[in-house]
Amino acid sequence: NTKTEINAWGDSMTEGVNGDGVSYPSVLAKLTGMKTNNYGVGGETSEEIMNRSLKKGDQSNDILIIEMGDNGGWDKDIDTLINQYKTIIANAHTDRYIIISSTDDPNDSDQIWGYTDEAIGLEDTWYEEALEEAFGEHLLKGRQYLIKRGLAINGIPFDEEDIERAHQGLISEKLRHVEKDNTHLNSLGYTAQEYGEYELGRSLGYWK
Repeated sequence: NTKTEINAWGDSMTEGVNGDGVSYPSVLAKLTGMKTNNYGVGGETSEEIMNRSLKKGDQSNDILIIEMGDNGGWDKDIDTLINQYKTIIANAHTDRYIIISSTDDPNDSDQIWGYTDEAIGLEDTWYEEALEEAFGEHLLKGRQYLIKRGLAINGIPFDEEDIERAHQGLISEKLRHVEKDNTHLNSLGYTAQEYGEYELGRSLGYWK
């Protein structure tokens, strides 16, 4: 019997850009004690990530974690993105998977998710709603999780700015290197995100 491994598919968010050596797959490996393959490649579109996963072929013994879409590749049609996720899962021949929705701030007009100028707080964005409808309990709402839990997991108290950002639906700047960009997380952000995936995977029975 081949040991079960975790395959983390994605772009620079999975790769761990700006994480100072920390990526969520590296944290997950420590939390689960399982071999965790970081298949994150910076700049890749969802289509490119899908095609890489298809080339790997059968992953029926493994657990998939997939976060993609920030770099396009789905023509701003959420059904296309959902079908790409489903294609990866179907071709991997596994029903053990976690989908992570974007941790970008939803009103960041530089990003493909660009929402509205309205404060959305912890209400679902249009893409969180669509992904939840498609994947149900397999979805980790990355943005919402980091707003609710990201600081507490790292033992950092909320300050007024964090609370104000949370009301806007924005992640604390303490979880990013904002001097570098407003997309990638820092080591604290990736660590917090991974605790979310670890807890979700445990509730789904993927690890103890």
